[in-house]
Amino acid sequence: MFFIDFAAGILIAVLAGLGVGGGGLLVIYLTMAKDIEQIEAQGINLLFFVAAGAASLIVHIKKRKLEFRNIIAMIIFGALGAVAGSLLANKTDPATVRKIFGGFLLAAGLIELFSKTDKGGESGGTAKEKNKKKAG
Repeated sequence: MFFIDFAAGILIAVLAGLGVGGGGLLVIYLTMAKDIEQIEAQGINLLFFVAAGAASLIVHIKKRKLEFRNIIAMIIFGALGAVAGSLLANKTDPATVRKIFGGFLLAAGLIELFSKTDKGGESGGTAKEKNKKKAG
């Protein structure tokens, strides 16, 4: 069983790195294949995200692609949102949390499926860099 879990973790990590939404996939795997409660699976997913984010942070710092003024605001509001969401989720029926999570996954998938992509294949970079490219 360890091999299957390890292989699933690697596959989900690769998909997350490609921008497919590995966090949602991890929660689905944990709740359906491993029979873990939704709240617990989301907690494991947050740990997964922190590890992936730490690795990404190191790369972005080395490439100097970060705007630190924005990062401070994101950290503050992200932490407040995480605490508020955690408190709300713990007071909500697990079946309701599962339905809400499924609804968010469905909405995100539909938005991604039907959203227009940049025809030039441009991806990555900061908003400032993209605006500079458009202007000049």
